[in-house]
Amino acid sequence: MDVAPDDLKSTISRAFDTEGGELGRALVAKMNELLAVGNFWGDDSTGAKFYNGDADLPGYASMVEGVATEASAISLFYVQVGDRLYDMGRNVEVAEWRTIGEMPRVPE
Repeated sequence: MDVAPDDLKSTISRAFDTEGGELGRALVAKMNELLAVGNFWGDDSTGAKFYNGDADLPGYASMVEGVATEASAISLFYVQVGDRLYDMGRNVEVAEWRTIGEMPRVPE
């Protein structure tokens, strides 16, 4: 496998960072649109059961919270992959320099 440390540290890691940021912003925008709808479930007992759930099923409130948590985790994952790729590029550079330093010297 041909690994170019500069590519890992710049182009590839930056792409993941960019995607993670864009995904996070898009998810926040969509969550805000959803929240802007307001109390569409109403104030009666059926609406309360829909929103709060019951003993058998979770309600809308907990599901929205779960979606927000998972969406945030996915966005953060992208950013963390970019960070790890950058670290890989740096580690490859260090390994290359160590290899050069350990090469036998040509006698004078």
